[in-house]
Amino acid sequence: MYTLKDMTQTFVFKKIIFLPSLCKACVLVLLIFWVAFPVWADEGRPSFDSPRYKENYHFLHDPNQRTELFDSIKYIPLNKRESIYLSFGGETRQHYEYIDNNNWGKGTQDNNGYYLQRYLGHADLHLGENIRLFGQLMSGIVSGRNGGSRGVDKDWLDLNQAFFDFQLWKKSGQSFTVRAGRQEIAFGSRRFFNYRERPNMRLSHDALTGIYHRGNWDVRAFVTRPVILGQEVFDNKSRNKNTVWGLYSVRQNLPINFDLNTDLYYLGLFNRDSVYDQGSEEETRHTFGARLWGKFKNLDYNFEFLYQFGKFGRGNISAYSLASDTGYTIPLNGSAKVRFSLRADVYSGDDDPVDADLNSFNPFFPKGKHISQLAASGLINQRDLHPRITLTLDEHWSVTSSTLFIWRDSLNDGVYSIGNGVLRSGQSSQARYVGTQPELEAKYSFNRHLDIKGIFVYFNAGKFLDETSFGRDITYLGSMFTFRF
Repeated sequence: MYTLKDMTQTFVFKKIIFLPSLCKACVLVLLIFWVAFPVWADEGRPSFDSPRYKENYHFLHDPNQRTELFDSIKYIPLNKRESIYLSFGGETRQHYEYIDNNNWGKGTQDNNGYYLQRYLGHADLHLGENIRLFGQLMSGIVSGRNGGSRGVDKDWLDLNQAFFDFQLWKKSGQSFTVRAGRQEIAFGSRRFFNYRERPNMRLSHDALTGIYHRGNWDVRAFVTRPVILGQEVFDNKSRNKNTVWGLYSVRQNLPINFDLNTDLYYLGLFNRDSVYDQGSEEETRHTFGARLWGKFKNLDYNFEFLYQFGKFGRGNISAYSLASDTGYTIPLNGSAKVRFSLRADVYSGDDDPVDADLNSFNPFFPKGKHISQLAASGLINQRDLHPRITLTLDEHWSVTSSTLFIWRDSLNDGVYSIGNGVLRSGQSSQARYVGTQPELEAKYSFNRHLDIKGIFVYFNAGKFLDETSFGRDITYLGSMFTFRF
């Protein structure tokens, strides 16, 4: 006999998988509607932010600014002075993936691909200038994946965000705000502190954050516990096993003759059960980092250095990372342009698996897309070069072609996943080269609400993978259909 949960499972129709839910069917109708009538979107407005709480719709206080279909729910006054107002928004992402030889052929394989669905809906309540409440629901499923869902694939329904902002004071161009509750957190280039956009389920934190603004300065002090996903209804929670704290400061527009900005920060981490190729121990790690970024004419740059120290069981931690992204943009006809860029990164690995000390870098909550759309390996014990060419044809079309070259940093450490787990131990091979990964991505934006993306990746396994039992080449095909309002 079918249960209610059984009745809400997915079905397959011409290899396209949908949930037979009224609200989700309505979203799909809106998608079709927006493709048919793209002119109704206001192209003069900026793209939606991520995280969504960064958006501000107070400008819709002016009725003449309400030019889009969804403006009636983006700004809803709740009192006569309109000092209290409510805003709604949401997003759906439909995502198909096919991976041939996942994990280079090791483990359960899927020959037909699988379908991921994610739905986000939020409400933003402003109670005057000083108090704000923000809440966001998240739901996601996976269908057709051989071996079942991974930890980041499925969550029937839960609170992704639920926090309040209380502005304690604001004067003379300065302000200080306290943010408390469940929240998405991202800093800087988002290489090491990100909300996990690439997987189906995003990452949030139960956190307390202090936010200070003064002119070109933005300073944030925080303590967080990352939220652990459950797969049922409202069962996500954080645990005291993993705690992160820190201070992150950004200074924009340094007083020099070209665009230069800097980030200076400290990040602390405690984990009761950290796992590396060397073994599993309690970890306390301290990270100091600096970032320089900006533009000079057609040249853009982003350089970052981190040093880490602390304790791993009885041993000492000493690790580092150097990361860079340098690009040059050439204008073409009209709004068309092409950007040539090179990413070059080093993430340290452990020098000696026998001693108690640890040299493996910890990337905290890394941005998988920084590496590639496939993200077959993570930001531990890795050196990589990543030349890229991005061709922007107009406000709708963009195409990116790139090739990623990956080496191990230390021959005594393994290869890790983007989630910081050990994929291959490094103790059975002295080969350094991990692989070569060409990639092609095409994106079409109908308007600021709707875009579609196609991705092709081929990972040619290197000698290290060949020598560690499974070294088959990976082929990845993906498509994303995203709608926001």
